[in-house]
Amino acid sequence: MVKATFKWIVLFFIAFVLQSTLAPIISIYNVKPDLLTLVLFLLAIKAGIIPAVYVGFFLGLAQDVYSPAILGQNALAKTIAGFFAGLFNEKIMRLDPIIQTVLLVITVILCDLIFLTVQVVKSGSTLQFIGTQIFTTALPQALYTLFFGIIPIFWEHFFQSATKR
Repeated sequence: MVKATFKWIVLFFIAFVLQSTLAPIISIYNVKPDLLTLVLFLLAIKAGIIPAVYVGFFLGLAQDVYSPAILGQNALAKTIAGFFAGLFNEKIMRLDPIIQTVLLVITVILCDLIFLTVQVVKSGSTLQFIGTQIFTTALPQALYTLFFGIIPIFWEHFFQSATKR
């Protein structure tokens, strides 16, 4: 238990450092991968709803303190994303890697949708802003995150398959 907790803490710390240092460097047309949501997704499908909600909240809060966004905006988005991804816990249902990749894309888009909704409510802009941002920012970011998420998802699937034989 302690070993697994330490592993996740190290993974989140590495993801946080890479998100703030490497992600801006490897951005393509100002689209960056969301490594924090990726690690949150991986935790959620392993550990379940409750750990994912708690970690999502504190991860989002740490991101809010570090970024100029509205305090609580990232915390709300990551908490809801952690809850959504935690619904598909491996202890409850087994998902193949293709379904997990689709769920990863939906989780990243959901996280961005919540973030954008709070931004629209605060700024008073129109819902058309959300629609354009979903297709110009959130969907490309989800696909870019998927590029990095395919490796651990398929690695886990094939590694577990090999050890069960």
